[in-house]
Amino acid sequence: MSFRKAFSAVAVAAVVSGGALAVAPGAQAATFTYVGVYPTAAACDAAGRAYVSSQQAVVYFCDTTTETGPARLSVVLR
Repeated sequence: MSFRKAFSAVAVAAVVSGGALAVAPGAQAATFTYVGVYPTAAACDAAGRAYVSSQQAVVYFCDTTTETGPARLSVVLR
């Protein structure tokens, strides 16, 4: 994963989470809850999408420190 892709992924996540907080007034005070660590950013992204699609979470964020290393998943729970 290139730096540009990693930056784009973080930017998209920030826009999505910001949009979700702006649209849902009750979510203004919501905070991200740490869920777990995944071996890759792709695995983290898939898990985050699963949380959102199953309506367990409003939005998710994967925090990565390296391109190929582990990623930490945090979600805003419903």
